[in-house]
Amino acid sequence: MLNSQRMRTDILPLCDQHYRTMEPVLAPYNADYSIEFFRCTDKFCHRCFGERVGYTTPKRGEAPTLAPNQPSCDRHGRPMFIISLDRQRNHVTYACPEPDCPERLLRP
Repeated sequence: MLNSQRMRTDILPLCDQHYRTMEPVLAPYNADYSIEFFRCTDKFCHRCFGERVGYTTPKRGEAPTLAPNQPSCDRHGRPMFIISLDRQRNHVTYACPEPDCPERLLRP
């Protein structure tokens, strides 16, 4: 595999639509390259989180793009993932996928 940086598997992002735990997936792209990402565990949800593109719904033949409302870490510029949902206060907390980064973002 030619990936220069392995995806973190010690994080478990929550889906940005269902707030269910996502699972790590390895999808073969060609004989020498695989794509690593997280996908929602809801049977009918197609949402994914990739450390380079953030949350997306893949479409065959189209490259994923960073959504304009996707939070990014101020320190590292990387897309942030949902680490928790507080239903009582009605907000989600985003975290940076960079190891040991303390950046957090709260959104309603």
